[in-house]
Amino acid sequence: MKRYFILSLLLLAAAFSGQAQEKGEGVNEKFFEAKIREFVYQLELTDAQKTAFVPVYKKYDEAMKAAVGKHERQGKPETKEAAAAIVKARIERQQKAQAVRLDYVDAFAEVLEPWQLLKLFKVESQIQGKLNTRQGGPNGKFGPGRPGQGGRPGGNPGQGRQK
Repeated sequence: MKRYFILSLLLLAAAFSGQAQEKGEGVNEKFFEAKIREFVYQLELTDAQKTAFVPVYKKYDEAMKAAVGKHERQGKPETKEAAAAIVKARIERQQKAQAVRLDYVDAFAEVLEPWQLLKLFKVESQIQGKLNTRQGGPNGKFGPGRPGQGGRPGGNPGQGRQK
């Protein structure tokens, strides 16, 4: 009887982990689609440009993820050496990201008008800034909707938007 109970628990856990992975992939797809919608809007892409842009951007996005890897937050380092290692790792990720950006400029230039190309990475930076804000990242310390901050740094506690 115990054996069947344990087996059913394992099967249940496996089913939930499979659903969690599917949901994670779904979130990534939805986020990618939202980024594409933002690019279409901000860069005023035509249907033909969008058709050509999406596959190039998808490859670029995958290359960026591979270059930067998953960033994990670290606590405060205990030593100068540990702090230096964290800073060096951060700079190395930035260098890899810059290399990927440089590699894809020509591919984007084939699809976009000159003004769109100039604006592309600015829009990407804005999207990342919005994401950081929502996740409470480096620039999101006082993200919108945080109680007591009025949605801005130095806001009046307890006051939201005034109507």
